[in-house]
Amino acid sequence: MRTACLVFVLAAAKMSPIFASDFLVPGIYRLEAGSNLSAAQRLQGRPGEEDVEHFEHAIPAAADATYAVVSYESDFHRNKLIFLVDRDYRTDINGANRLCVAYAFPDWNDYSKSQPFCRTKISTGEAMIRGSDSAFTVAWQPRRAFQRSEAVPPIRRPTPDEVGACALGVCEPAAYGRAIHHYETTYYSDRFKLVTPRTYSDILYLEKAVPVFAQADRASPIASLDAGSFVAVLASRPDWYEVEHVHRDGSAFHGWIDRDDLFELKWVEQKASTKDFRFRVAFRPGNDAPEAAVPVAIEVLDRRTGRRLQVLRDFDSEGQTADKEFLQVVDANFDGHPDISIFGMSGGAGPNNTTHFFLFDPVARQFAHNEELSNLPQISIDTSRHAVMSAQRGSCCSHSAQTFRYIDGKLTLVAEWDESLSADGKWLVTTTGHLENGRMRYRTKRKKAQ
Repeated sequence: MRTACLVFVLAAAKMSPIFASDFLVPGIYRLEAGSNLSAAQRLQGRPGEEDVEHFEHAIPAAADATYAVVSYESDFHRNKLIFLVDRDYRTDINGANRLCVAYAFPDWNDYSKSQPFCRTKISTGEAMIRGSDSAFTVAWQPRRAFQRSEAVPPIRRPTPDEVGACALGVCEPAAYGRAIHHYETTYYSDRFKLVTPRTYSDILYLEKAVPVFAQADRASPIASLDAGSFVAVLASRPDWYEVEHVHRDGSAFHGWIDRDDLFELKWVEQKASTKDFRFRVAFRPGNDAPEAAVPVAIEVLDRRTGRRLQVLRDFDSEGQTADKEFLQVVDANFDGHPDISIFGMSGGAGPNNTTHFFLFDPVARQFAHNEELSNLPQISIDTSRHAVMSAQRGSCCSHSAQTFRYIDGKLTLVAEWDESLSADGKWLVTTTGHLENGRMRYRTKRKKAQ
């Protein structure tokens, strides 16, 4: 007996109901019966060609998919789509079952073991998914096969003018006959229409089995989701996801997923600590090398009891060695309360690297990610001068640096330096700026390049 393939989809709490016309509204979609007969974009044959047309389903029979789930990622302006297929269905790109279970579009080209979302419309062998708002069509490239040629004899003799024209390659069919080339063209398409609008914002692939809970606590397990299933991520808490469990018949029920359960993690106790807190960093195995690992979470622990007080997630960092000195403690905003930082991105060959900063709020007694500091390349914190320095390199011949200070609690640019070659390469142009009476004032000097 075949059992249903289940998809867990997270329901968004805060998303605008208005979507650009180029994107699909998130929710549950249903296959329109008979749409394969009308949804195809027909080919236009050339004169002298006749086609016998066939209209097939784009959804393979083995997939047996009547429903699909769509999410919309507002941060990336991207849809993800899951077909609710039979659990025994397996994709075979070289056979009849070439439909992927999951797609992402537009501009998606990041298929991997942990992100098995196929791209669309890149080559003739890939699915074409077209649509906007509340309906979409999935189609494959039509297949056109030559069958035979038929010679149609002339029905009269050519006129003198037609003889001359035919000598130039323009022959009147009635006088010289013609050939009809017969083809068979097969179209593959299906149309899905939105039946249940939902505020789904993302879909993730689960690499391991995950329990589902009735509430946001581990005391209320209600189900388990097998490895290889999909979860769509929505408005999320750092520790829990609120989810909807969507069956193949389009019905759904509500649940919660603990984010600690999503991946195999290695928690590493960090050497850095404060008088109140200890820290652990969670690493996922890296994709590039055995020793590389990707930091995905920071756990804040009560230094005395070891109880988890907070977990920080949803930051991007490159793979690193999972060691005990990955996290640093520094008073990044000079308010007398220690903050924490971890490495972000390398910026390519080394310059322009970034660091994630999480500033401590003494009122809430919580750490919060700070975008301003985290976006500054090659950042350094001078605690003695209460200054934040940043530097970047644009090319071999372009460098710049900035100095910031906190003025009335706001990170403020107080000095800037930029040096680069002129477009003709003959001059070294240096620009310096300083904050004077609340305004940045700049001076530029030029000298002959060495």
